[in-house]
Amino acid sequence: MPDEIKFLDVNDIAEATKKKEPAPEPVEAPKNDTPEFLAIKSTFIPSRGNMGGAFCNIFEGKTGRTVFQVFWLASPYSGGVLLEPSKDWRNFVKRFPQLGPLDKDMAEKFQTQLKGILTVDEKKKLYENYTKVKIKQLESMIRRSFEQVSQCVFTAATDAEPMARKELERAKVIKPLPPSPAELAKQQAEKEEREKQEQEERDKQEASKDGVFEGTLIMCKPVIDPVKGKATSEIVPGDIVGVSIEGEGTSALVKKYLDENNIEPLFPVAEIKETAGKKFFYVKISDEIRGILTITKDIKIKTKQSENAQKQNQGGSSFISDVIFFGMLGVAAIGLIFVIRYLIRYVFQ
Repeated sequence: MPDEIKFLDVNDIAEATKKKEPAPEPVEAPKNDTPEFLAIKSTFIPSRGNMGGAFCNIFEGKTGRTVFQVFWLASPYSGGVLLEPSKDWRNFVKRFPQLGPLDKDMAEKFQTQLKGILTVDEKKKLYENYTKVKIKQLESMIRRSFEQVSQCVFTAATDAEPMARKELERAKVIKPLPPSPAELAKQQAEKEEREKQEQEERDKQEASKDGVFEGTLIMCKPVIDPVKGKATSEIVPGDIVGVSIEGEGTSALVKKYLDENNIEPLFPVAEIKETAGKKFFYVKISDEIRGILTITKDIKIKTKQSENAQKQNQGGSSFISDVIFFGMLGVAAIGLIFVIRYLIRYVFQ
């Protein structure tokens, strides 16, 4: 909104208050949300004359830029209406039409006077030091200026209300600031974590349908072994597969127990179920606990057989290396014998 006073007629502001019904009490901003804006609220009750009014100006403290402003000058003034600037700015503004019909011609003259008092520099100073003394001085300047223009005498009341950015964002006065790269990364990570947990919960519920196991089910992930592993399409109940246990609660306790006792997470497949294009491998961790592996495509995973085969291959490679070494050692020995025989026969005789 441009930094100038706006005028609304009774119908406009009445309609606006219907669309944006304010809460009975302002929502308390978080403690770490520093007030960045200041609202100046004033009301002018005629001591002599038939004109009265009120205004509310909300501006950003560091720049003095106005983000919200409503000015109301009523002629004739409706007696008996008492606006309290100390109240919440939304409830304060909502009652402006009760002051009486808006006098736009006189309001234009007041607009020029008010803009000369509430300058950008003056608003910055107020934001830095909005003490009661400063507010009272401002109120006196505005009242005298209005009295000169209107030839009326006013009784004025003015107050300042600091507010945080989130308060104005909730009231849709200003738009929220775009999140920083760090906040975006955090939001994305939180979103992915929520989606992961939701998917795991759906898989867990789907896997537990029509099941007879009454113990605890925990979510696991397969340990992929693309070289020595066994394809999931070939795994049958009884195969021992490697799993990775993640999560909290029972999952965390099981993982901690395995880590502390240096036990590799290899467990036998107790049951395989296929539904909705997915395979669910149930591995037996204990009599009371089973892990669930959700398989969506054919992959090679680590098994006890592949682990043994790897060890055997490592042993076989060592055996072959030993055979080659000793074979070469034997050839060298035979060659040495021939050299010795040659020396004895032709040199020493």
